[in-house]
Amino acid sequence: MYILQVQNLSKSFGGLQANRSIGFDVAQGEMLGVIGPNGAGKTTLFNCIAGVHQIDSGRVIFQGRRISGMKSHEIARLGLARTFQIYVASGDLNVKENIMVGCFMRERVRSAAAKAADETLGLFQISHLAKNVVAELPIAAQKRVAMATALATGPRLLLLDEVAAGLNPNEVDEITGLIRSIHAKLGVTIILIEHVMEMVLNICDRVIVLDYGEKISEGTPREVIREPAVIKAYLGERYARQYLEQAENR
Repeated sequence: MYILQVQNLSKSFGGLQANRSIGFDVAQGEMLGVIGPNGAGKTTLFNCIAGVHQIDSGRVIFQGRRISGMKSHEIARLGLARTFQIYVASGDLNVKENIMVGCFMRERVRSAAAKAADETLGLFQISHLAKNVVAELPIAAQKRVAMATALATGPRLLLLDEVAAGLNPNEVDEITGLIRSIHAKLGVTIILIEHVMEMVLNICDRVIVLDYGEKISEGTPREVIREPAVIKAYLGERYARQYLEQAENR
């Protein structure tokens, strides 16, 4: 069963074609990676799926319902949440209060939202940061807060936009393990945009590759890193060999 279907999605900004006739399906419980060079249209694709941008043509279907044309908050209430490359916390709210904002998507009573936030803090191993102001935290902790706030809405589908950006190798390993754990415990479907290929190889069931707004490849990580078009547009020969060795040793 497909939880998400993207059909011939196109989006332009003036004379710039950011997405051109992109199509793919996502199965319930799948972990899908979206890779490609900077400017390939990856974040625009997320924005179109989540209702931040209205598409020019095509359709987006979530849980059997057409959501293209709906507002972002309406889509969020249906169970689709996302993070952004740069996380902007809500004013001077602390970590727990930020997560509670997400909890209010499914909880109407403050005490219930606070209890749900405590559970989410524990899941992301940041209970000790509950009273800290988000903007004052290290970037790795801010990434966890961003993911926790999105997950607190109770999504069926979670879009993660470069959650490993700016992290050191140890932090990448930690957040990779955290995503894998959340996926296993909650069964939430995840689509992630990522440049850290080690993460993509370790956790994604399948990958799509964008270049100049078009989908140029789709398949398992092992399959796409062999594709000449992907090597030329994104990976390069040396890194493709390196990633292929990693994939073979998984």
